[in-house]
Amino acid sequence: MKEKSGSFREYIHSMRLHIVMIVLFTGVCCGCAFFLGSSFYVRMRLLSLKNESVADDIGKLTDKMARNAYTAAYELNPDIGRELQLMASFYDGRITVTDVSLMVIFDSYGLEDGKYLISTEAIQAVRGQSTLTHETGNDVYEQVAPIYEIADAQPGSTDRMVSGVVIVNYSVVPEMALAHDHNMMLTVLSVMIFMLISVLGILFARRLTEPLNTVTQTLDNVSEGYNNERVDLKGYTEIIRISDSINNMLERMDSLENSRKEFVSNVSHELKTPIASIKVLSDSLLASPDAPIEMYREFMADINTEIDREATIINDLLALSKLEDKNSDMHIALVSINELLELLLKRLKPIAGQAGVEMIFESYREVEAEVDEVKLTLALSNIIENAIKYNKEKGTVKIFLNSDHKYFIIRISDTGIGIPQTELEHIFDRFYRVDKMRSRETGGTGLGLAITKSIVLMHHGTVRVESVENEGASFTVRIPLKLVPEQ
Repeated sequence: MKEKSGSFREYIHSMRLHIVMIVLFTGVCCGCAFFLGSSFYVRMRLLSLKNESVADDIGKLTDKMARNAYTAAYELNPDIGRELQLMASFYDGRITVTDVSLMVIFDSYGLEDGKYLISTEAIQAVRGQSTLTHETGNDVYEQVAPIYEIADAQPGSTDRMVSGVVIVNYSVVPEMALAHDHNMMLTVLSVMIFMLISVLGILFARRLTEPLNTVTQTLDNVSEGYNNERVDLKGYTEIIRISDSINNMLERMDSLENSRKEFVSNVSHELKTPIASIKVLSDSLLASPDAPIEMYREFMADINTEIDREATIINDLLALSKLEDKNSDMHIALVSINELLELLLKRLKPIAGQAGVEMIFESYREVEAEVDEVKLTLALSNIIENAIKYNKEKGTVKIFLNSDHKYFIIRISDTGIGIPQTELEHIFDRFYRVDKMRSRETGGTGLGLAITKSIVLMHHGTVRVESVENEGASFTVRIPLKLVPEQ
């Protein structure tokens, strides 16, 4: 029962159903608007044509009456009477003619002859106004028009006087029947169009959502561990973009997964190596209970070195993990970068002296920037220490400081062994060493440059490296003078 409810809920909230509903709703609205508009237009057009036809015939008859219809006694001409009777039959209605006093002198029904017809429309006609009226609820219209007689005047005069009134009542049933047939035809056509729109809407919704179902299935497979599958969708531009984005995401996930596996392997190896050394040294001591004190001292010194190395690796891992945490605290303050570098070089000078390396600091101007002093010092220290460790005897490390209106730039160049071009893209990877044997001799963990890059990125900066093998390397750090917090 729950599965059915869940399936029904999914169906109700599905994109396919909503697309079909939108297409049908749009089709129904457009169809109704077309049906009502067309029905109204046809009905009004038919009535307009009928009224215009009746008005035209009335005009012809009144003109004829004005010329020769009346005698001095205001009796209707028999020929005109026959024409009026034919007109009444043609329009399936009733025609009444009165004189100027509104006495009926002709009635196609023969019911009102000799009687007086008093109505608002008739009085208006006597005053020279034509009217068209329709009583709501029936299909009969009434037109009332004055009959003019040319008054005695000079030839060409247009002065006219009302000599009578003509009242025409006529049926519009045929027009209404024609409008009804038109509406029936529109109804059938609308039903057919609605069915066609329904089919097209379903097909369109299916075509539009099918790629999304493929994406869903692919992501489900990825979540179940089948992460080698890729999405290959064709069709709309947006669908292709989704496909490309998902494939890029999957490639990134593969890369991150491989990086994670490599990181775990490297961590395991790096932590295991000192422990293995300690194990060998301690076993050797246990196996030689009568060993001289000098041997014990030598082995204990080696064990102490391996313990320090293990502690360094763990501390670097903890530092890197903390730096990669987006919620890591940044203690930002306005710092003199010149003074920061001078203090750093002063601290590293003994190390450089032991290695026989000369350090040169050049600054083009006083630079102040909003940075985390402790973290930035650690980042720069890692680069400078590497420049000292991997330098040649009597080599040089040069530190340049400059700035523009937005960034400050620190360039650290050395005359050391350099980095092969094939290795440059990997030097910021965790546990990556260019010269693994020499790195172990110098006590490196392979995490220094990874930590440096994380710190620079936290400051919204960039770090890049250029190098020529056996000639040296140059690291350029570029950081904004004013740190803008992420929204």
